[in-house]
Amino acid sequence: MRPTLLLSAAIAVLVAVLTTQAAAGPISGDVWLSGTFSKLPDVGSSSIVSNLSVIDVDHAATVDFALGTPTGWFASVGPDAVANNISLDGPIHFTYIVGDFRFLVTSVSNTIRSTPFCDDTTCTDSLTFDIAGVVSAPGAFTTAFTGAWTGAGSCTALDSKCISEVTGHWNVNLDPPVGIAAVPEPGSMVLLGIALGVLGFGIRRHQA
Repeated sequence: MRPTLLLSAAIAVLVAVLTTQAAAGPISGDVWLSGTFSKLPDVGSSSIVSNLSVIDVDHAATVDFALGTPTGWFASVGPDAVANNISLDGPIHFTYIVGDFRFLVTSVSNTIRSTPFCDDTTCTDSLTFDIAGVVSAPGAFTTAFTGAWTGAGSCTALDSKCISEVTGHWNVNLDPPVGIAAVPEPGSMVLLGIALGVLGFGIRRHQA
């Protein structure tokens, strides 16, 4: 094969690689999710969510447009999301699914457990912490993200103890940073290396 044809082939592969890189990229924007708990402490205590170490949630969550309009890559997501249970005792590993985006949380920090507040008829409390991890989606680079999780509980109370209607809800803000440098995927670099290798081999063979 003539060097010019080999060069054309290599350039075509290079263009394909660069086009793929341009189409992909780090994920940016933010989205709010909210949901409810599937299990909370029984009556008889003033603590509802503040002392939770294992957080059992209803897996069906929602994109909460009232808390904020999704931006960036999340601007066109629908209203449905999936949440998973959280264990704050062991290794941190839980996920949220929003459309094609999968948020994997691997770190929790700055945990704040409020002191329950009770009046004559109700008790309320809260639990907050920061999260961090990575978000991935087809056609995008896996990207680091941070977020803030908040849970709130309330109940009907008597003498500063819950007697009925123990309820709670949570929300989380998922916020991949903007402006992360795009790192070429290994597969794309392999294709580029093959193209350049074929070009070099063909030129040497033609000169021989």
